Amino acid sequence: MASEHRDRVDSILDFVRDAGGDVAAKEVHIRLRRLAHHLDTEARRRLAPQGMEFWELPLLSSLVRSEGPLSVGVLQDLAQVTPGAITHRIAKLEENGAVRRAFDTRDRRQVNVELTDAGRARFQQLVEAVGAVERELFADVDPDLMTRLARDLRLFMLATEGPDPAPTRRGEG
Repeated sequence: MASEHRDRVDSILDFVRDAGGDVAAKEVHIRLRRLAHHLDTEARRRLAPQGMEFWELPLLSSLVRSEGPLSVGVLQDLAQVTPGAITHRIAKLEENGAVRRAFDTRDRRQVNVELTDAGRARFQQLVEAVGAVERELFADVDPDLMTRLARDLRLFMLATEGPDPAPTRRGEG
């Protein structure tokens, strides 16, 4: 092991192990949850003074990549949030002029969300702001560790979630 130091999860795992429990999956699960919570909390704290929220980035990114309107349902699926949460988020982005909602011309029951020029500008601001936050948060982490971790987490996600059902990178068909 690269470090002899114990982290905050080690004590939890000691109790699970002492109770006869299997710690392999718990060790990954608890550490991923704690790390995600820590990173989300810090990102929110550092973006708030700029009037930005971290959840805006994946939502606006989906609209930028789509090169056209997306339905509320598609955005909800991509954001992995409840119908109420996606409605609230879209309303907030619409309030700020980043998106506009319109009924689908083929099915008036369907609402589509379209990125505005202000939304594209907001996306660029978010990319820069989130990048600065990430550089700060990961400043003391070995770059080789970051590379290995990114690769391993990608493999872990592929094993648990499977591949992206609809790749949207430009040039893919």
